Amino acid sequence: MGITIHYRGKLGPKVKAKEAYILASLISKEKGWDCSGLAETDGPALLASPDGESPYDGKLYTFAINPHEHCEPLTFQITADGYFKNWCKTQFAPLEIHIGIVDFFDQLRIKFGELVIQDEGGYWENRDAKALEERIVKCFMEMQKTKDDDPDYYGPVKSEDGRITDLVK
Repeated sequence: MGITIHYRGKLGPKVKAKEAYILASLISKEKGWDCSGLAETDGPALLASPDGESPYDGKLYTFAINPHEHCEPLTFQITADGYFKNWCKTQFAPLEIHIGIVDFFDQLRIKFGELVIQDEGGYWENRDAKALEERIVKCFMEMQKTKDDDPDYYGPVKSEDGRITDLVK
């Protein structure tokens, strides 16, 4: 159990990746978040394929936003056709970061023709900060119980690419 925001979608019909990047970087700057530059590379990337299952082997426009040191980055790998898909674990950062990421997508959605958000914290759907906080506390309690039951477990662990694993044995 964790608190992760999964996001996928497609840019609007006349929106270029650079336009989405510019708006994302402006929103990030306003929030005090770090934003990488826009990189243009050739695939492969599994996450960016329109179906999210098969490898995508074309041009990719990539940038990442780091909302907080205890949060995974918001990474965008946008295909030449405008598709993107990724996730961002927020449970170890302050509650305001999760809420800020939802606000970020609210502001950025004007550049999307399609945006699907699956928020394991439930905040995207109901905007209830108290319910989000309760879910985060429950996650921490379950992690602590696992550690108490088996001292070989430890975590969280953050990898070089910014991904966070709750528990490792």
